[in-house]
Parts: sequence; structure tokens; C-alpha cells
Amino acid sequence: MMRTIRTAALAALSVLLLAGPAQAAAAPLPAPPATAQLSLEIHPPGPVVPGRSGALVVKVTNQGPSTTTDDTLVVVHLPAPGVVKSAQPAVDLTYFGTGSSYKIPAGLAPGASSVERLELYVAPITLPFQTINGDVQVYYAGDPDQSGHTTPYSFTTADTRIHLTTGASSAIQGGQAEPQPGDLTGKPGATVNLPLWVYNQGPSYSRKPISVAITVPEHTTLTDKLPYDCTATGPRTMTCSYGSGPRYEDAIFIDPAVVIDPSTVAGQVLPGGTLDVTASEEECWTPAWHTDYVVTVD
Repeated sequence: MMRTIRTAALAALSVLLLAGPAQAAAAPLPAPPATAQLSLEIHPPGPVVPGRSGALVVKVTNQGPSTTTDDTLVVVHLPAPGVVKSAQPAVDLTYFGTGSSYKIPAGLAPGASSVERLELYVAPITLPFQTINGDVQVYYAGDPDQSGHTTPYSFTTADTRIHLTTGASSAIQGGQAEPQPGDLTGKPGATVNLPLWVYNQGPSYSRKPISVAITVPEHTTLTDKLPYDCTATGPRTMTCSYGSGPRYEDAIFIDPAVVIDPSTVAGQVLPGGTLDVTASEEECWTPAWHTDYVVTVD
């Protein structure tokens, strides 16, 4: 009798030991928490003329199974003196020494993308044919890759271009002459300065030599005191040579002094004044390189 009970107990225990692992194997393991997995794609600009901007397109896509629940930080590194001027669609840009950053708000759904067109401004002092290197980084707290997604980019600067204008006035507005009271006037026999200038509308700095030829009006003669870097080639003519033209949105003021013929009378207009940029390797000649002007006797 005792042997029968003992045999039955051992058989029952054997059944439990065999069934335990099978039941454990059949129980599903808990699923890992759903996450947002980001990818980064960028398209750099083509060659950019110094003083202008190019577009850097940044595309951040949520490749994961869940919607982002916090902001995503996008960091754009752009070497100074360049700067990210703006973004389209508009975002708040935070600037730091080597670039700027912005945030993609929470709520980026699986499969959805955030695309920003960033305006990268290249300072006019940047040399032509220079390679500019940077990178874009993306950080999101719920991304399994906490090292941040980093993608480098590069673009080159284009050949330097300048646009020169010339004029005769003591004030300039947007590269155009703004005549002021007293400009280009004087009494018979008086010595007056002629406010002549060459202005650079950019978009780049001028880095190559320019030469300017000036003829003063009839019934005036140049004085012995000539402007710096200018040489008289006749009683009414001179040439000025400069190692480089004016900087971006700046002017070279020449201001030669002339004596008005004492035989002139008040109200007489003295024609024949000209100013010409005669040599520049940075762009082709345009009508803006020539200015006619007169002196009025008062």
C-alpha cells in the first residue's frame, strides 16, 4: 500500500517538472517600449558668391514605430563669419559661436518628416573658390541612438563679383548720387573740390586693381595738390590707380581740387567733366562705370 502511494506521488511530481519549462516557453516575453528612430538627410547649396546666401535643406524623418513625445534638437555647424540667416518654414534659431540650432516640436509621427530650408549667408570677406565644411546633428531623447545623428556637408564659394557705380555728389544712397547743396558749384576764380567717387554695390569685396580716369569741366584747371594715388596727365585730366577697388557697400572718394576760371560769370554752366573706371579684372564694363558732370558758377 505504501509503495503504491509513493509511486503515485513520484509520477505526479514528474508530470509537474516536465510541464513547467514547456509552460514557461509558451509565455510571451514583454515587448520593448515603442520608440521614435530618426534619420537625417541634407542637401547643401551649390557655389555661393561671397556676400550672398545659399540654401541648405535639412530633412529629419521619424523611422520608428512611435510618435515623438519631446522636442528634437537640430544643430547646424557653419564656420564663422558665415551665419544661418533664416529658415523656411520659420523657426526660432538659437545662435552660438560656430553655428545655430532649432527645435522640431514633439508630435513627429512615424513616417513623417520635418524639412527646413536654411539660408546660409557667406560673408563678403570670404575668399572665392574656398571650401566651407560643416555638419548637421540631430538629438532626440527617445531615440535608441543617443550619440546623435551627424551628417557632414560642404560647398564652395564662387568667383568674386563686384558691381561698381560712379558719381559726382557728396552723398551716396544705394550706390546712386544724392546731390547736396553746394555740390559742384563755385564762384569765378574760386578753388573748389569735386566730389567724385567709385562705389561697390557688391555682393563681394573688390580685391583687384582698378584705375580711374578723370577730366575736369571746361574753364577749370587742376591744382598742384592732387588726390592720393592720382597723377595729372594734362591741365584738366588725371589718372588714379588703386591696388583694389572699394569694399562692399563702400566707396573711394577722389575729390580733386580745381580752380574756376576768373572770366566765368554767375549762372554759367561749365560742361565736360567725366569720370571713368578704365581697368578692372573683376567684371565687364557697364554704363555705370562712366559719369558726366558739370560745375555751375554761382
